[in-house]
Amino acid sequence: MLRTREAADVDAQDPDHLIDLTLVRPTIVGATISVRSRFSAVRFLAILCDGKPWATVPTFPRDGGDGITFSCQLPMVDRDRSMRVEARNAETQEVLGHKAFDVGPLYNSFGLSAALVLDGAHGPLMSMLGLSFDGVKLVISGGQLPPNGDPSQLRVEFDAGVAYTVEYPLPSPDFETHYWYWPNAGLSGIRITVDLLACAPGADPFRFRLVYPDLESLGGEARRKQAATALVPTARTVYIPSNLSSFIGFPGNITQLTRVQGHDSPQSVTFTGYSVFRALEAIMARHGIRASTGTTVLDWGCGHGRVTRHFIQNWQDARISGVDIDAENAAWCNENLPDGTFSQVPLWPPTSLKAASFDVIFGISVMTHLTAEAQQAWLEELARLLKPGGLALLSFAGPGAVAFSSFWRDRPWWDAWLRSGFDDQQSDLALQGKIPDATYYRNSYQMSDHVRSTYSKYLDVVAIELEQFGYQDLAILRKRT
Repeated sequence: MLRTREAADVDAQDPDHLIDLTLVRPTIVGATISVRSRFSAVRFLAILCDGKPWATVPTFPRDGGDGITFSCQLPMVDRDRSMRVEARNAETQEVLGHKAFDVGPLYNSFGLSAALVLDGAHGPLMSMLGLSFDGVKLVISGGQLPPNGDPSQLRVEFDAGVAYTVEYPLPSPDFETHYWYWPNAGLSGIRITVDLLACAPGADPFRFRLVYPDLESLGGEARRKQAATALVPTARTVYIPSNLSSFIGFPGNITQLTRVQGHDSPQSVTFTGYSVFRALEAIMARHGIRASTGTTVLDWGCGHGRVTRHFIQNWQDARISGVDIDAENAAWCNENLPDGTFSQVPLWPPTSLKAASFDVIFGISVMTHLTAEAQQAWLEELARLLKPGGLALLSFAGPGAVAFSSFWRDRPWWDAWLRSGFDDQQSDLALQGKIPDATYYRNSYQMSDHVRSTYSKYLDVVAIELEQFGYQDLAILRKRT
């Protein structure tokens, strides 16, 4: 939770006495309000900056339960200046406090400007990882960065007839750290509860959308350039597995889970894998590929079958295959997902797979770990494996992923990234001891323009969708006929 400095109690008998706003950090305004104050029942505060609406933020119970506290990160500025901040009761618009503050730019501990990072971070990341079910209520939890820094701009939409409640925003310390550059990232927590017994017959409680407006008030030229060459999301659909068999059968060795996704909860792995499957299914359908007899699908980098298992369960007439450089995970899939075909492939192509044998190949978080040289070698191989007109769906770590890592970046690294549009210098140790070359697996980042110029040498670039899977972007490619 964002910390606030305690303010003096407000005299409840003096209607003209305002909340004592305090600049608790260079970019965060807040206050603590006594239970004896007439303002202690206020649930939401509308914050105005220099007379313009900025964000609506919630109040939270004060430690000890004797009042409320609130905080709000102010808009990013690129130079020192004065800013007049006003707090109003969001429900009545009564002015509760106002004060002018001297504010300045925000930097990380390595001297990198938040405004510079924000300029290229094209969307508010959504990360839904938590899933629990007690037989009556379904609870989904995670994080959603406040659109334009304002939590009130987020809408959650289910189909008609679904009984649900939304708790948002909730304090989110992890988001506040990783997304230090995003205004009010510390107010990203979200929890959605679906009451299945109260849902109307025929309603679909296993799908919802997170909707927000265009992101025009954050960022600058880099964001506009991204929007001109790729699809910037204004909504994201989250899919919840409704078949309990989806949760059955995972590797007993937890490291087989964590080196694929970074989470060791089978519930989280099932939830995220299913949502990726449904997103891929929708994209494939838009491009003419559906589940049918004879359709051939390859999961390139299948891991322990996080996504593949859902294709096997739901595309029973199709032929599903998976390959991975991780021999242990490929073998586990062969033994435990018998309706698919799995094999280990070498670090460098070619593979023993037959040419022109797949209608669609998808690779989720594979290009994110390959050097420029390895990417090009595998693009040539994927083009060989696709049927004429076949589709390749490849995620890559774009500006959103770089922004996520910016907490540890300095200005020289950032300037080099902006110049080149590609970086593969950082090693990833997730597969250490599982593959023969300790230098092969990387953390690789690339801009959309780099993807277009490189990938188009091997396949037609149909579209690029930004932050399709967490902070990873998706390149939609088609083999030339």
